Amino acid sequence: MIGENKVIWSQAIVNGKLTRIGDGVWSGDTFKTSIIEIGGQSLQGVRVAKCLLDCMETGKEVELLICSAHIYGVRVNGKVYKEGAVRQMGWALLVAVALGWLFLPLALASLIFVRRAYAIYMF
Repeated sequence: MIGENKVIWSQAIVNGKLTRIGDGVWSGDTFKTSIIEIGGQSLQGVRVAKCLLDCMETGKEVELLICSAHIYGVRVNGKVYKEGAVRQMGWALLVAVALGWLFLPLALASLIFVRRAYAIYMF
């Protein structure tokens, strides 16, 4: 959650001073945090890959790219760290093929993943 708004299918860029990264649970290389406090906002239940979590330092000004309750990009100290664009394109291809053969308009569901990959690439 960002504040009280859920980030389910949408994208958000949140920036500000990172004040807290709460406890959470690991699932492979992905961490689901209980809370992240940044710029006066509270993000709850957001997942982040280990490679991005490692570059998130409390007390620093950071910018986060969040898509569907996952952090896919971190900008800190003028450097940009991204993760997941190729995976999103893989999901887009899989969904297009798996659903497209059933009913062609269902293949358009793959655009969700294409949009997410584009957001990661442009961050």
